[in-house]
Amino acid sequence: MKSIFNERYRKLVGWLMAERKFKKISQKELSERLGFPNSSYVSKIEQFERRMDVLEYVKICEVIGLNPKEGLVILHSKRLPTE
Repeated sequence: MKSIFNERYRKLVGWLMAERKFKKISQKELSERLGFPNSSYVSKIEQFERRMDVLEYVKICEVIGLNPKEGLVILHSKRLPTE
């Protein structure tokens, strides 16, 4: 099973997206801050068309102004009963 279909991964991406929107950072702005010329990089992650690796996750957190540990706590505390 690919991680993009995992409910915990989707919650992590949802958290990143909610924080990005809360801080009024557009997909285009985040992509540019990450060094990508257009918003498709962030869009594909948020639409679960592309999986981010751990280094990308940390960089996205840094750019948004989040502590990457917060997302890991979300993953750990939101375990599903079947896992």
